[in-house]
Amino acid sequence: MADAAVHGHGDHHDTRGFFTRWFMSTNHKDIGILYLFTAGIVGLISVCFTVYMRMELQHPGVQYMCVEGARLIADASAECTPNGHLWNVMITYHGVLMMFFVVIPALFGGFGNYFMPLHLGAPDMAFPRLNNLSYWMYVCGVALGVASLLAPGGNDQPGAGVGWVLYPPLSTTEAGYSMDLAIFAVHVSGASSILGAINIITTFLNMR
Repeated sequence: MADAAVHGHGDHHDTRGFFTRWFMSTNHKDIGILYLFTAGIVGLISVCFTVYMRMELQHPGVQYMCVEGARLIADASAECTPNGHLWNVMITYHGVLMMFFVVIPALFGGFGNYFMPLHLGAPDMAFPRLNNLSYWMYVCGVALGVASLLAPGGNDQPGAGVGWVLYPPLSTTEAGYSMDLAIFAVHVSGASSILGAINIITTFLNMR
């Protein structure tokens, strides 16, 4: 009598369409890839903020972050009033994006989802649909963060320049739509991380 064949994670041919696979998937590998892809895009945006800050610091005085308008090319002949709010905004969104939307989602949502079931010998995560929900909550958090960057904030300028830890007194003096959206974005990202953590812990305890 022939032995039953045991199929592994990658032994089947995926016949799902593009939309179904990447937008409605409950497969731990697909969701892990989505986390890593999204975190990579957000990380690239955050790195651009860092590069812009380093450009400003490479010479004495202010060349790029001007009240008259942010510049990509320094122009010594044009008037440039230093824009301290824009500098604070760059620092704030670099830190918030890197911590809450790149490092944590990539490590736990990306690598955790992709490799943990493989290491445990489990077919998938304990709660596949919750896994999908946590990813899309993360995407909503990213969207709220981008909206916060564009919404009116302190000094009648876009963005919340309060530092990435959102501590007072700056967070209390920068009241506005941008600050509200930034706080909401961090909360939604935190809720996504909590759901992902519940899934990881349950998978580890019950599917070994």
